[in-house]
Amino acid sequence: MLKSFYNSKVEARFILCENELSTPPFDKSKKYLRIIWNRSLSPIEFLVDDKPVLLLPSQLICLTYLQHIHMVNTDACYSALLFNREFYCIHTNDQEVSCNGLLFFGSDATPVIYLDESESVTLGYLFTALKEEFDTVDNNQEEMLRILLKRLIIRCTRVARKQWFRSTASLTDVDTVRQFVVHVEENYKTLHKVSDYAAVMHKSPKTITNTFSLFSDKTPLQIIHERIILEAKRQLLYTDKSLKQISHELGFQDPAQFSKLFKNIEGQNAADFKRKHLQPVSG
Repeated sequence: MLKSFYNSKVEARFILCENELSTPPFDKSKKYLRIIWNRSLSPIEFLVDDKPVLLLPSQLICLTYLQHIHMVNTDACYSALLFNREFYCIHTNDQEVSCNGLLFFGSDATPVIYLDESESVTLGYLFTALKEEFDTVDNNQEEMLRILLKRLIIRCTRVARKQWFRSTASLTDVDTVRQFVVHVEENYKTLHKVSDYAAVMHKSPKTITNTFSLFSDKTPLQIIHERIILEAKRQLLYTDKSLKQISHELGFQDPAQFSKLFKNIEGQNAADFKRKHLQPVSG
């Protein structure tokens, strides 16, 4: 089943997709943020940026338009929402849903949350309401769809906070982590030091490091480095750019410095990584 809303004046698009036997519309070219919920009794297998991802029953994953996605077993039972920034921009409206840097564009490129029975029932109601609203064409349809999408995102954000942060985490601490990873997402090509981001956030590097030590297994510097290398891998897999071009675009004047970082993170050099994962360039 595929239901779609489109506002041609601003090119806003919102799609609800369930159990499509043909290839689901998870492609990168449409610039969608994607929420995929496994409602079956068996795992759903994806390739996300050529990395295998297994979505277990009652798990939900949030993915961005930067990621190349391929669903391996398309016969699985799932529900998915896809929307572009013209329909709802999570960055502009972060004060409404607080998901930027958590569900989307966070330190984990493939963030997964588990829905217990109660949350599954709640999300099921929201999906039912969305399906009804997609079929109700009037002047209020777009706003009603947007309201329901926001409710669903807020529910998922609350679940994510409970599952990914300790119960002692304050909203201020969570926001510090979110803001840091959002700034990294926006500036990783030019800012490579924790002190750079501390200055942007008007906090000390120590404050940021201490906050991460309470709620994350990764250090702020690891998050910066891993985001740089994630982009490098995408460029290696899906473009014909040379290592020198990629290193320069990622802010490294010395390609040898970039190569050293790549090997430290991946355990192999960039050339070997590309040969191992060589595939045709996606359009």
